[in-house]
Amino acid sequence: MQEILPVIAFIAAYLAAKWSGHSEQAIYWATAVLMISTVLQILVLRLRQKPISKQHWLTASAILVLGGVTLALKNPMFIKWKPSIVYLVFAAVLLITQWMGKADLIQKMLGSALTMPDALWRRLNTAWAVFFIFMAILNLIIAYHFSDDFWVGFKLWGSAGGTLLFMFAQIYLLRGYLNHDDKPK
Repeated sequence: MQEILPVIAFIAAYLAAKWSGHSEQAIYWATAVLMISTVLQILVLRLRQKPISKQHWLTASAILVLGGVTLALKNPMFIKWKPSIVYLVFAAVLLITQWMGKADLIQKMLGSALTMPDALWRRLNTAWAVFFIFMAILNLIIAYHFSDDFWVGFKLWGSAGGTLLFMFAQIYLLRGYLNHDDKPK
């Protein structure tokens, strides 16, 4: 949940700038707010002595580097590349762990919830990698061929919605492999 707060701040800042008559600068205001909220989020996690995942560090680094370049060069395409870069890194990590590790990354993450044959774990891992590659390509298509407004809407509804739909489809398809707690309560 905490990782979505900077995205919500980005969209809120974008909409506020649009509604206040600063349409031309909306993406830049939103990018600055995204960067600030990401740094604040990491500081709050540090102060609360909460662990910061590798995924969170990757995302924060991409936001700060690409956001900084976006603001410095006044070119929104750099921040629009961020989701694609993160998706491609996730896909690469999934595929590399599949080829080089004993257990797929998805299996390491979900192994306590699902009991499945190794071949099915590999298919699930590959499915997520392909999904992330698809989302990276789709993000770039939208970034280059549609307006900022459409891309921001896609970032919120298309990207998050697509991920949720894909996840729910996986849960539905794999429901027979769920581990059930048979202990009385």
